[in-house]
Amino acid sequence: MRRKFLLRCAAVVAAGTLAGCSTVKSVSKDVVSKALNFVGLKGTILNWTQVVIAATPGANQNSPVAVDIVLVIEESTMEKLAALSAAKWFQTRSDMLRTFPGTYSYKSWEVSPGQTLRIPGAQFGSPSVVGVFVFADYLSPGEHRMRVETLQNGIIVELGVRGFSVSPFKAD
Repeated sequence: MRRKFLLRCAAVVAAGTLAGCSTVKSVSKDVVSKALNFVGLKGTILNWTQVVIAATPGANQNSPVAVDIVLVIEESTMEKLAALSAAKWFQTRSDMLRTFPGTYSYKSWEVSPGQTLRIPGAQFGSPSVVGVFVFADYLSPGEHRMRVETLQNGIIVELGVRGFSVSPFKAD
């Protein structure tokens, strides 16, 4: 048991050292992910440069939209979050954080129709995640939840009148 713990600590230290080394910057995130997976810590290193949240004019029936981006750290939480509608997420997120501490984190914004937010990737850090969800609190019925597959470069969240989409961010 102690040996396994020490191996995990050594892998985390080695991965952190590689991540900070400028000569291997291009492969360091991949190396870190592989090292963490090797010692049993699942996930992929999040490496976003930017997240754009853009609300079209008239979005959410011309009302502000609350948007949460949820970074899932433990696999056991994925199922629970995937089963929630946005309405349920916004009602229970505080309780869930107390019930499942350390298994996920989230960032929140409120976006008005016609507004565009550009959020630097540094606000999210580089955690090892098993998944990412976006929840948008719309007035219209629906799930208003999307799982994000893009963990590199960034994403664009486009808020429409009755729903939203998420697409990969392409740097100019």
